[in-house]
Amino acid sequence: GDVYVASTSYSNNFPTTAGCVQSAAGGGMDGVVFKMPPDLSRLTWSTYIGGSADDGCYGVIVDNSLNVFVTGGTASNNFPTTAGSIKTTYGGGQSDGFISKINSGGTTLMASTFIGTNQYDQCFLLQFDKNFDVYTVGQSLGNMPVSAGVYSNANSKQFIWKLNNNLSSTSFT
Repeated sequence: GDVYVASTSYSNNFPTTAGCVQSAAGGGMDGVVFKMPPDLSRLTWSTYIGGSADDGCYGVIVDNSLNVFVTGGTASNNFPTTAGSIKTTYGGGQSDGFISKINSGGTTLMASTFIGTNQYDQCFLLQFDKNFDVYTVGQSLGNMPVSAGVYSNANSKQFIWKLNNNLSSTSFT
């Protein structure tokens, strides 16, 4: 019954909570993620997520351990990523997509990865399968890789990418 919101803010005083993942704005537009109880009476936790350029959060989903996954786009080459994730280096171009996993208390960035090419890329939606593997849907102006044996429409700009729950391996693109 809790409410989770992923959005953006240009504010440098967006309300964050003690011990959150990122308590200060990174610069420009930042992603924000927060959790509220069902009656919306208070912030359970709230955090920025982003780097020094523009960042936006577009989708949020919660797994069976109440870890929060957020996706969006970033123009920040210093967007927070974590060791062991599939892509820790910004691809370039106008923006990269990203997926980040935050613990249930909003205090730890458990996993975070870029998704993209050296062109414009964005991730918009998230979904889990029955094993809590992560799917994202996005768009790319670059040459997004396509796994062997999966449906592909040549020169289309949309993609589906499947990762494991720790964001450390790709099942298919």
